[in-house]
Amino acid sequence: MLFLNPSRLSLLNTEYSNIESVAISRLPHKEIDEWGSEGPFAVFSDVPECKVEVTIVQRLDSGVDQSLAGPAPGQQGTLELVASPNASNASRTRLSASVVVRSVRYDLNSKPKRTIALAALSPDGSTDPITLTSL
Repeated sequence: MLFLNPSRLSLLNTEYSNIESVAISRLPHKEIDEWGSEGPFAVFSDVPECKVEVTIVQRLDSGVDQSLAGPAPGQQGTLELVASPNASNASRTRLSASVVVRSVRYDLNSKPKRTIALAALSPDGSTDPITLTSL
């Protein structure tokens, strides 16, 4: 999933502005692959364990009051965002998730950015850690 320019983003009870994108990636943690004796291609594959990573990219525009303190790795809390496919209020979606901060990186090239990497946590191990609600 990819959300571009969400209208609102709150992470660990702090509001963030100038969010360029929020990407949700679903990746394998444990993979099982099996091959038969008939050829070089796998005949079975499964992913019994997976992880959900969230990447937030924030523009650090000059002249805008933005704290560079940001979150720290290991902090845990809630991520909430509201986004729509365009700049209108039509088809708005709310995303919420319990998350842990994995890393915070700064790119200070011609367009400075902060990238916050998060791990989304399931409440019980079987429920999807990402909750989407239509508004």
